[in-house]
Amino acid sequence: MAAAGTPRQKMINLMYLVFIAMMAMNVDREVLRSFEGVNESLELSTSLTNLNNSTFYEQIEKKKEDGDEGYVGISEKANSLRKQADDAIKEIESVKTALKTASGYTGSENGQETNYNSLQNTDVVNKVFFVSDNVPTKSVKSMVDKVQTFVKFMQEGMDKKSQDRIKQLFNFSNKNGKSWLVNQFYEQPMIAALTNLSRLEANIRTEEGNRVRDLLANKLQDEIELKAFVPIVSSPKYVKAGERFDVVVGFGAYDNTLKGSINLNGRNIPLSGGKAVIGMTATGSGVQKLSGSISYETPNGVKTESFNETYEVVSETLKEMPTGASVVADKMNVVYRGVDNPMSGSVTGVDASTINMSTSNGSLSKSGGGWIYRAGGGATTTFTISGRTSSGKSVSKTVTFRIKNVPKAQGEIRGRNVLAMPASSLPNQTVGASIPDFEFPVSFNVTGFKVKVTGLPTSVVSGNSLRAAAGVLSRAKSGDQVLIFDISATATGVAQQNISPILINVQ
Repeated sequence: MAAAGTPRQKMINLMYLVFIAMMAMNVDREVLRSFEGVNESLELSTSLTNLNNSTFYEQIEKKKEDGDEGYVGISEKANSLRKQADDAIKEIESVKTALKTASGYTGSENGQETNYNSLQNTDVVNKVFFVSDNVPTKSVKSMVDKVQTFVKFMQEGMDKKSQDRIKQLFNFSNKNGKSWLVNQFYEQPMIAALTNLSRLEANIRTEEGNRVRDLLANKLQDEIELKAFVPIVSSPKYVKAGERFDVVVGFGAYDNTLKGSINLNGRNIPLSGGKAVIGMTATGSGVQKLSGSISYETPNGVKTESFNETYEVVSETLKEMPTGASVVADKMNVVYRGVDNPMSGSVTGVDASTINMSTSNGSLSKSGGGWIYRAGGGATTTFTISGRTSSGKSVSKTVTFRIKNVPKAQGEIRGRNVLAMPASSLPNQTVGASIPDFEFPVSFNVTGFKVKVTGLPTSVVSGNSLRAAAGVLSRAKSGDQVLIFDISATATGVAQQNISPILINVQ
């Protein structure tokens, strides 16, 4: 054996140290894959939020194009908001593109394997973000400026509570003597930097949506207050010849103190308690008209509004037209595999006691006034609903529903899967799981997971508490990221499934 101090032994010792360092710096592929999954989830959520925001912008523009002058100012504010958000997103996307290009990241599209070397590349992040220590590149500085301009725009006109919320959400202040950019991106793996940028985009689109919804909601409230008096005429749509029926005429935003009168088909009836109930007898057959006017007294004189309504006289007693039917999923417009789907069905114009419903796929059982459906295999099922009218005529209809699997569950802490907290709070957290925005009763009991802190070994935990990982969590510092992945859980109501990871940014 060579002596400990020989050049050969010194070289062996040096190579061993380099090997150990390389192992410590290498990020597990499963951790990188989890980070990539979080980033893809954030990008999808941001895209869906942007589509949802577009519907509100379109409603405002349509109101403006229809000639409503009250929406001219609202449209200008909405367009300014949209431009501020789009400008910030454009700058962020530019930096994300630079990261992907410089690292050679191609993603996993078209079945190709992800380039994991690009995901863990820290040199690329430093080159894209920094000219030198703590000095950002021109493109990154432009990005931060645009985001801060958006934040300043959002805070204008807000109350202090809302301003504080925005300030906390977009907090660019220095921590521990380091700038926000250094804390968030310096020496970070490329996929971690990409995820931080996607989180910033998600926050921008969410706050943009909150503001444009407020613009539209406030304007609609003004319209309700300004246009409260509208005539309302209520009468049966179908009546049997010779049958007595009532016509009720009143006002929208009903006011029982109004004084005035109703003129209906040439008959004049005074208002009583702000409305008039007119008894009539059905004569003839087919469609009949109800037309007239309603007059009411205001401080500025008498105002009159006209109305026109129709009803149909038929030869047999019906609730509605005897030619239609409907099937409605009580919770969704689809049915889900693996859970009880409450269903209700009706056939217009028939006695409810004669209604029957069947399905071509799965099982259907009576429950109270409706049915419970359990889906079988396949992608669709067809429901057939039938009943009989008072004359004995059979009426039926078939309706096809899609069958979908229960949505993927996501891991969560405090109801969120991406959050920030001080390092001291980490061991006190409990890991849970849920299916967001899913109406069916599904509950999860987390039985284990893995914890990865930036630069530290992965810790395996049994149960649902981070207390078991207190050792590795105690070494987390501000700017680190904690990834909780490979979450396992038992579930009631559905089969066990993969659960998306949780990302914690340490403050």
